[in-house]
Amino acid sequence: MKNDGNGNYTTLKQKNIDTGMGLERLATVVQDVDSIFDVDTIKALRDKVCELANKEYKKEYKWDVSIRIVTDHIRSATFMISDGIMPSNEGRGYVLRRLIRRAARHGKLLGIDGRFLSTLSETVIESSKDGYPELEEKKSMIFKVLSEEENKFNKTIDTGLNILADMEEEMKKNNQTQLSGKNAFKLYDTYGFPLDLTEEILEEKGFGVDED
Repeated sequence: MKNDGNGNYTTLKQKNIDTGMGLERLATVVQDVDSIFDVDTIKALRDKVCELANKEYKKEYKWDVSIRIVTDHIRSATFMISDGIMPSNEGRGYVLRRLIRRAARHGKLLGIDGRFLSTLSETVIESSKDGYPELEEKKSMIFKVLSEEENKFNKTIDTGLNILADMEEEMKKNNQTQLSGKNAFKLYDTYGFPLDLTEEILEEKGFGVDED
């Protein structure tokens, strides 16, 4: 129905219903699968993650979480880079950087060694290039951006994780539940370890960060 603003309604010529489903949710229904991660195009990427990690999907919950995060984030990152967004410390670029780094970290949690994001991005491109030919056209650039960002993050995370682990042990000894703001800032300022990543890692282990 069309509302003229005065409380009067007239019937529309086209009678449509907006379900808010989106293409992927619609595909989930049409293909009769449990989630978007089981839809054919996304499943190909999910399976590639499992192959690299040597993990079986739906075998252990904690692995499933990381598999889904890597699958979702590398897919989003591939399309964002194709659209011209570059990793940075603000705005959309910061969103992209967080997606890439979170995918890299969860890949490490799954036991994937070395660089792997470009390999997964290639699977995204292969499964989507018919509908999005620009992915194939910009493939080299996408791989370059992902590799550079992954290299930067690997250097940061290896050092930061070791230092954070020492801080966790110290908190346990002192029966503390929160990392001090001073230590969180030290991780970021001295070692380039992002605060959001510090918070995420600590939250998984039942700790928090004192931001006051």
